[in-house]
Amino acid sequence: MANSSVTLSVKEPITHVIFDMDGLLLDTEKFYTEVQEKILARYNKTFDWSLKAKMMGKKAIEAAQVFVHETGISDSLSAEDFLVEREDMLRHMFPTSELMPGASRLIGHLHAKGIPICVATGSHKRHFQLKTQRHGELFSLMHHIVLGDDPEVKKGKPSPDIFLAAARRFEGEPVDPKKILVFEDAPSGVLAAKNAGMNVVMVPDPRLDRSHHETADQVLSSLLEFDPGYWGLPSFEKGEN
Repeated sequence: MANSSVTLSVKEPITHVIFDMDGLLLDTEKFYTEVQEKILARYNKTFDWSLKAKMMGKKAIEAAQVFVHETGISDSLSAEDFLVEREDMLRHMFPTSELMPGASRLIGHLHAKGIPICVATGSHKRHFQLKTQRHGELFSLMHHIVLGDDPEVKKGKPSPDIFLAAARRFEGEPVDPKKILVFEDAPSGVLAAKNAGMNVVMVPDPRLDRSHHETADQVLSSLLEFDPGYWGLPSFEKGEN
């Protein structure tokens, strides 16, 4: 994918950064895909990326409802039963989660330069703990972490709730949304950030239809392509990796 970016200059430098987690910092989306393919195979159905795009980034129950209704299996499998079955398989996979390329470099750089950073993820506490158990040191660099089961997050993405909650928890004066940069991989997450009035860099899976790229301010094929200086953030130093 070519590095595509906004042609207009950024009006105000970015001062705060919010990261999504699944598929953006951690390579966990493949686990969801694998499990959902297995479940659908029982009904002689296939799991495709148009359905995946509708589920990504949402709260678990919301994604589950999309799954059973869009695939036409809701009469045979309820959203709740789907989650129970999926959970049993996922909890063995999550502890093996690996970082996405460029995640460690970017988080370490922003933290070292004093840029306030946080995570806003639709994952609930139990899943978050399983997914991050090998990466505690990196996630400890975050100023705070907002999870999908946080009481302030009434609605999942594309509602802006989670990003607004994340912005409120930075220290000091309220942060102007225009000075916040969100990193996302999911269409619903990109919409949530835009609904919150924030800037968005999208790092989508290459299998995601390109029509989902249009809402983002910048689209990259990897976090390794990100140029902090473009957004008024401190640039990488020579040899930083």
